[in-house]
Order: sequence, then C-alpha cells, then structure tokens
Amino acid sequence: MGLRTIVDFERGAREPRELTKDALCRALQAAGVEFIPENGGGAGVRLRNKRMSNEPIYVDASRSAVLNHGVTSINCLTLQEAKIAFDNLPKDRQEIASITSVGRTYSPSEIQRLHYGPKPEA
Repeated sequence: MGLRTIVDFERGAREPRELTKDALCRALQAAGVEFIPENGGGAGVRLRNKRMSNEPIYVDASRSAVLNHGVTSINCLTLQEAKIAFDNLPKDRQEIASITSVGRTYSPSEIQRLHYGPKPEA
C-alpha cells in the first residue's frame, strides 16, 4: 500500500477499501500492535508484551488458517500448511506476514515460535 493511501486515510481525505484496511491491520499486528475489543471503555490498541518472546506457542496444527502477506491471502487447510507456506516466503515477505487461525493472528516472531500439539505439563 502506498504512503499516499495512509496519509489520506489519517487526515480523513478518503476511506480506504476493506482490503486495504485489512492489510493495514495485519501489518500493525505483525509489528506488535494488539487491537483491544470494546469492553465498556471503548476499543483501543496496545503494544504486545515482549517479555515472553522466546516462549513456545502451542497450537492445534490441524486447524484451518489464512496466511496473509501484504495484500495477498492464502487459505490453508491447516495451520501447519500455513506455517510451511510462510517458511517458503522470501524474507522481506515474512517480515510483513501473519497467520490467522481460530480468531487469533500470529505475528512473524510468533509464527517462528509455533509448536504443534498440547502444551507439556509443568
């Protein structure tokens, strides 16, 4: 998406298409921004907590997923298939990519930490 699109959107000169808004949201999420749903105090945003950035993320690899990179989305039958497709992207595309599965969007750094199966007992 072009800089002019973002500048015009920020100053209220035009409303971007839904596809453009979705791409912008994915890019912000990939950069560590979390969108907070309205919970009585209004919707908002915050930066994702970086403290546990080395912790594995345990997921059900059999769930369907969507790989988003830029304005392109790839519907995948499984989260594992989406992770393989992510791994095959050029590095510059990986930096802006995200994977969405079961209502959760994973940033590039989170995608690298995905582990398949249940979380081991402590």
